[in-house]
Amino acid sequence: MSKPHPFFRTPNEIVIGAVVFDRDYEMPGTVRNLDGRWVELQRPTGFIWRVNFTRLRRGTEREARQLVALAKLQRARERGR
Repeated sequence: MSKPHPFFRTPNEIVIGAVVFDRDYEMPGTVRNLDGRWVELQRPTGFIWRVNFTRLRRGTEREARQLVALAKLQRARERGR
């Protein structure tokens, strides 16, 4: 069995809530919305941006853990305000 292709070939392969890696910003994000060829991503810090689906690849398990850790840190920072 072959490994899945790391990059998306069509926007239909992307699902809301998936962890992806943006090669332009060089960071992972969670898919928030889809608009044709454009994908809206979000970081746990609240940073939101749009990117063409061709600039994305599937997120690794490590990148998913990174987002979880960042979300925990962000919650702790907000409690400390």
